[in-house]
Amino acid sequence: MMMQIPEGTVIIRENEVNMDMYKIIQGSVEVYCGYGTENESILGILSKGSYFGEIGLLAQKPAIYTVVAYSDILVQRITMSEIDEYIKTNHHDILQIMQHMANTMYNMQYSMNLVFDDMDKKNKFNAKPEEFKEYKAFFSKQFAKYNTQSSSSRFIR
Repeated sequence: MMMQIPEGTVIIRENEVNMDMYKIIQGSVEVYCGYGTENESILGILSKGSYFGEIGLLAQKPAIYTVVAYSDILVQRITMSEIDEYIKTNHHDILQIMQHMANTMYNMQYSMNLVFDDMDKKNKFNAKPEEFKEYKAFFSKQFAKYNTQSSSSRFIR
């Protein structure tokens, strides 16, 4: 379904469940982490031909970023009930979607490594090593807990 979205509209909000994927037909969107908070960071700007929302649609997990219309945009909205047909008729776009997801995962891992490196450096001056190890273990457990529910069976036909 085609949708016109005005400039400044929040299309996807970080940590909220979004089950739709969008392809930008016209215009641009901004992608943020921590949107509207003191930790707000722009991750990038996507434009014509780009996809967003694929993680929520395919993994059925809360959004990992906020997407805001940078200009008035025209998007194609793809829902869970439409994804099979979309893949069949737009198979050439699947590689682009997969590359975007892979880049997102790589960037997240890279960012986590930077945070841990920074914490490790600070830890050498401020905290006991066992406290840092406990924090890393807590983070790993939280990440594992978040990913326990596999949605892969939903896509097997």
